[in-house]
Formats: sequence, C-alpha cells, structure tokens
Amino acid sequence: MMTDSGRAWLSALALMAVGGPALAADGPDSVSVRRLAALPGERGDFGSVTNFEVQPRASLNGRLYYFTGPRVESFDHRPLTLWSTDGTAQGTRSMQDLMPTSAVIDHMTLASVPGRLFFTARSNTSGRELWTSDGTAQGTWLVREIQPGAASGVLTPSALMPFGTSVLFAAEDSDGDTELWKSDGTEAGTVRVQDVMPGAQGSSPFLRGACGDAMLFSAHGPEGRELWRTDGTAQGTWLVRDIRSGVGSSDPSAITTMGSTCFFTANDGQHGRALWKTDGTEEGTVLVSDLVAGSFEPELSQFTVLGNTLLFLVKDGQQVDLWRTDGTEAGTLPVKPLPRDLTGTVTLVRAGARAYYLTQGTGSGRNLWVTDGTAENTAVVPLEDAGQQVLPHFLAAWGDELVFYRASNDWSGELWRTDGSTQGTYRLARVPASRGFSPSRVVPFGDSLLMPDGSHFSGLSLWRLDRDPTAPAFRDCPAHLDVPATHAQGTEMHLPVPTLTGGQAPLTVRTSHPEGTPLSLQTGFGVHYQAEDAQGRVATCSIDVTVANLTPPTIQGCPSELVVNTRSPQGAPVYYPEFTVTEETGGDVVTSIIPENGSTLPLGTTLVTMTARDRAGNTSTCAFPVTVRDGQPPAAACKVSEVRVEAEGPDGARAWWPEASTSDNVSAQTTTSRTHAPGDLFPLGITRVQLTRTDEAGNSRTCEIQVKVRDSRPPVLSCPEDVTLKTAVMSGTRADYPLASAEDTVSQAELLYSPELGTPLAPGLHSVQVTALDAAGNAALCNFHVAVEYDPTSDMSRSLGCSLGGGPASGAGWAALLLLGWTLCRRKKGAA
Repeated sequence: MMTDSGRAWLSALALMAVGGPALAADGPDSVSVRRLAALPGERGDFGSVTNFEVQPRASLNGRLYYFTGPRVESFDHRPLTLWSTDGTAQGTRSMQDLMPTSAVIDHMTLASVPGRLFFTARSNTSGRELWTSDGTAQGTWLVREIQPGAASGVLTPSALMPFGTSVLFAAEDSDGDTELWKSDGTEAGTVRVQDVMPGAQGSSPFLRGACGDAMLFSAHGPEGRELWRTDGTAQGTWLVRDIRSGVGSSDPSAITTMGSTCFFTANDGQHGRALWKTDGTEEGTVLVSDLVAGSFEPELSQFTVLGNTLLFLVKDGQQVDLWRTDGTEAGTLPVKPLPRDLTGTVTLVRAGARAYYLTQGTGSGRNLWVTDGTAENTAVVPLEDAGQQVLPHFLAAWGDELVFYRASNDWSGELWRTDGSTQGTYRLARVPASRGFSPSRVVPFGDSLLMPDGSHFSGLSLWRLDRDPTAPAFRDCPAHLDVPATHAQGTEMHLPVPTLTGGQAPLTVRTSHPEGTPLSLQTGFGVHYQAEDAQGRVATCSIDVTVANLTPPTIQGCPSELVVNTRSPQGAPVYYPEFTVTEETGGDVVTSIIPENGSTLPLGTTLVTMTARDRAGNTSTCAFPVTVRDGQPPAAACKVSEVRVEAEGPDGARAWWPEASTSDNVSAQTTTSRTHAPGDLFPLGITRVQLTRTDEAGNSRTCEIQVKVRDSRPPVLSCPEDVTLKTAVMSGTRADYPLASAEDTVSQAELLYSPELGTPLAPGLHSVQVTALDAAGNAALCNFHVAVEYDPTSDMSRSLGCSLGGGPASGAGWAALLLLGWTLCRRKKGAA
C-alpha cells in the first residue's frame, strides 16, 4: 500500500469508539469504479438532480450522448451542453462543436436511430426545426425548414420517437396545421404522414409507443382525441377505434407491449379510466377491466411486463395497490395493497423474473418489496446491515440483477445488489460521493453502468461501474467514528489508513486529512480516502468522524479497601482518603460519593461508590469496600490469677476456679476456650492455665490462672516405746532401739534419728528424736527414751559369746578373766 506520506498511519487513538454499525461484508463479486469526466455547471447540493439523469440520452455507434450544465430555469433557458462518451476518460468530451454557434439544441428532443442522431434546434435565422447528426460536425445539418425563414416548424420542443431508421414527431406547417411527421434525415424524406385533422387547428398528435410493426399515437380528430396507429405511411395510418363515441375524447395513454398485445388506458365515458388492450385493429381493441366500478378515474401507472403477466399500480383516491393482468378480465386482479401511509411516488423495476419497488410511509418507513406477480410471493426484502436498516435511494436493473444506491453516511455512497433474499443482498462497491447529493438513477451503457456522483477530490463527476473481481477496495471503512478528544480544543489526525485490497500496482492513496491535522471538538466532518490503481480504477472510503469528549474523568487515590474499628454496635463514622479527579479537556466535573464522606457506616462491609461525570456525560466510577468491624476484645474470662490446691496423691490434685461473666460492648455472644478445664487433674507444682474469650468479630482476649498444687502435709510418724539398755561396761553401750514408722500420701518419707543407731551412750537416760521428712520437705517429729543401765553381769555370756563356771575361784583370777572378756567383746562389737 502507498500513501501520500509514504507509510501507513498507525492509530494513536487505538480505543476510538465506533458510533455506528460496521458495514456488512462485501459480496462474492465486486465492481470497479472509474472517473470519466466532470459534470461542468451541475449542482451537487442537497436535493439537486443532474441534467445527466433527467435529460434525454441517446446511443450512436458505441457512444452515449448526454446533456450536462447548469440548472434549466425556464422554458427558453438553454444552458446545457451536449457531451458524449465511449466509456473511457479519454473518449469523454464535449460535442458543442457539432452545431454552429447560432443554433441551440433543444435538450428534451434527443433521439437516435441506427447511424444517426435526431434533435430539434433553434436559431434566429431558421427558428426551431429538426436536425440530424452522425456525431461529426460535417455530418450534422438542418434536415428541413418545415416553415421557411425565422418561423418554427416545431413550435415547442417535443419528443422525437425512433421508428425503424426514421423518427416520428409533431410539426406545424405554414398553414398552422400540427400533424404527425416523419424523417429519415434527408430533406426529401422529411414529410407529413397524414393530415388527420385538416384545417388550422391540426390533430396535435401525441406519440404513445410502438405496438408490433406500428406506432400508436393519440390524435384529435372529429371523434375527439382517440387512439391511432401508423406504419409511417398515409395508407398505413388510421383510427384504431373510437373508444368514446361521439366527440368526447377517450384520451388513450401509457402504451405497453406484452407479446403481440398492447395495453393502454382510456376512458370510454362509462367505466372511467380503465385498462384496455389492442392488436392494432378495431375489433381487437377491447376493454380488459374497469378495475374500479363507476365513472371514477383511478390513476394507472408503472406498467411492467413480467413474463406473461403485466404488473401495474392503481391509485384509487389516496390508496395505491399493486395489480396484475394476463389480458383477461378474470385474470385482472389486485396483488397486494401498498402501505396506507404511503408518501411520494412508487416505481416498479423488473430484474430477471421478479419486479421490485420502494415504498416510503410516514409510519411504515422505507421498504424494498419484491414480487413475482403473486400475493404469496410479494414481500418486504429484509435489508439490514449489522442490525441497522439499509435504505435504498433508487432501484435499477443491471442485467437480471437489481442494484440500488445507498448512502451509509453524509459523505459516502455504495452500490448494492439483491435477489430478494437476505443472503443475496450485499454491497458491490463504495462509490465516490459528496455530502447532500445522492444520484437518482444509473444509466446502462453496454455491460457497464454510468452514474453521476460527487467526490471530495474531483467534484461532481460521471463515473463508470463495471463488474470486476480484481477491483481495488477499502475493506475496513466504518461508516462513522467517534474520535476521543485529547485536549480542550479537540485532537490531531492519527487515524490509520483503511486496509486496501485488490487493484494493480502502483496504487496511490490520497486523504482529506493528513497526519497531524487539527480536529476540532464536537465537529462532525468527513475523512475521505481515495485510491487509484494503474488502470484508473478508484476505491473510496468516507468516514463520518466526530471528535467528542469520549474519555471519562480519571479518579486517582481510590483505595482497594478500608477497614475501620469500632466500639459501638451502631457502627462508626468513616472518612475516606482524599481523591483526585482529572478531565482531559479541562472541563468541569461533577463528583458524588455514596454514602457521603463522614457517614456512620454499620458493622459489616459497605460498598462505597464515587462517581465523576464530565459535561459530555462520560462517567467514571470508583468503588471500594469499607469494613466496619468490632475492634474491641471482650473482657477477660479470668476472675482470679491463682488457685492453690493440696496434693491428693503422687499425681497431684484436681483444681477448680471461678470465671468472670461475659462482657462485650458490641457482640452479643462470646465463646471461651481453655488450655485446661476446671476439674482437670493437675500435677505437683505450678501449671499455667490460659483462658481465651472471643467475640463474634473474632476479637479475643487471653488471661492466665496459675494452678499451684502443693504438698504441705507432713508424714504421719510413729515412734517406738522407750527402751532400756543394760551394759556391764561402766562407760556405757552403743545405742540400739527399734525403728520408727512413717506414712505419706504423696511421697516416700525419709526417717532420721538422733542419736543414730550405734551411737555410744553412757549409762543414763537418753532421748532419741526421730524426724520423718517427705519429698516436699514436710517434716514430722517424735521422740522416745533409751535408758542405759550399768550392770556388770548383764548379758555377760551374750556379750562375750561364752560361759564362765560358777565354782569358787580366787578373786584375782576372776578379775583377770573379766577384764579379758570385756576387751574381746569391745573388739568384736567395734568390728561389727
């Protein structure tokens, strides 16, 4: 693709909004568009119609002759110029040099027969007379001065009707007799056909159309204005039938041929305006149907042959109906009524085996209808483009295909086709167009169509359309774009060039708004693109663009969420963070926030919404959740900090404690969890018990109770009875006594004696103290007495382990033995 700037524009406005629907996809076939020539002097403003469309045209030797120029303001105003084209830009030229400067062509009279053009022209020297031309200046001449001199043989410009190699026309001779004439382009061959109404008045014939090998016309004779026929000779010219007897006129009109039968309308004075038919003979000219009973004259129009059926419209008062006929009264009947709110005229167009027509109603809108001549197959064609109704401007037949023109916006035109179905309705091509102008018709030219239309780059011109699958085309050309403003004045042009497909390189692309062109805010305008390939085929794209404030204000500082603590069951007043709002065009912005700043929000989560709206109605919204929660924990569950209990055994003891009642400012319900339950068995020592109280919001408070299990009871101690020890030793003996007993419910008690067993005791009374000590250090005391008595003879044998005789002995020997025994005994005990 090539552009003026040598590169494809990439859009800096990638987020532009499409204000209208995207166009329907192009169909399987496409159409090329070529510019032939300008239409000089033509007006292309709203509601105007070009002279190319409304003035007669004629074809000669492969060229089309047409008129163009300024609007005709009066009957004698003749500003138009004759042009011709062979379908190429090089072969399209003015034909003004055909005529001498003193003669002006009557543009309403152009007609052609094989090899020649005919028209009337007026000059100061010859008046208005018949002229002919072969398309060259040398082959153009005045055929005959029917009235010699400055007088006019043709009083008013009237139609020239081709008939074979001649033309038929109405002319007035020097006697003032207006009759039917014919001409083959020579002076000798330009003659009056017949003097239907001799005298100064003449018959004033009106040519109605060919019927078989004859031409039918109405003429005013002694019978009034009735139906005549002619073969171009006096002998072959006669009154077909006096339809309205007497001097009254039936005024026949609207001749249409179907097969060998010619249909027309006439008023016989009894049936009003009715449908008639003729084969050119009096007996073959008969009434087909009076359509509407009585002498009322309905309007019959738009006779269209569809196979063996003739379709036409009947307007009865304000109602218009579609009718059909096969040429019989029984076969002449209404097909379908048109909408009751119909406005404007309706035209029937035959394409292939169907006929189409457009209706416009005040309430029913514009609709395209298709019919095959039967009521069941007469329906509205569904014309939609992306959900929007497609509105045709006119209908035309292109071969067996129906085409219509559509303006997708104020700046563009499109040629569409349809076969009466949704699938068969699609766009053939985009055509150059200008704002306010829409062509009213296309003109067939061989296999092509010629059409006038405007262009931003070349003005009002004549264009040629051909079926061409390789034609260049812009594919992504939206009908409308809303472009967002980027500053207070609007924006700059940064739209991408639409995608161009097809065509033959090199292709050049022009645009009405180059890159960077300032675009004003709130201004609608057309952005035009036109591409031309090496063959002169043109692709167009016109986008209706509006620069608008499309971007919503920007809100900055919107938090993701807010969490607020409260100590009240009614909630808490909440103040939101500060927001910043900016608007790209600098306009005023109205902000609102719900709930208002500083409102007291209830417990739980509330969605806060802030809205910023600019003057264009663009809105931004900032929403965030605000959670008001119970932020105060409940009162502690601990009523005491310490519990002391006496051990019940080696495993400890069970403990209980009091707890505080439930208390919370917000929550009605709380739950308490414990590391130990009241009544649990606690071991000796200190155990820390944690109590956690939690409210409905999840707030909690933990406290601690120390459970102290102690052993404070001393063992139960029992001392033995007092003991008496005898000794034969004067110094005493060792302590010897029975053991005490001790019991403890918690731990094993240890017994301590003072004096301990084996401690030497002198003779006398001794107190033995017994101490029972448990594991907790608790002690119990008791005592008993040990009496040591000296008795030299006590326990002698037990103490020595032997026996002494009892016979008489000397004192010295006894003493020695006693001393020896005591000594041995001492040693033995010491060894023990």
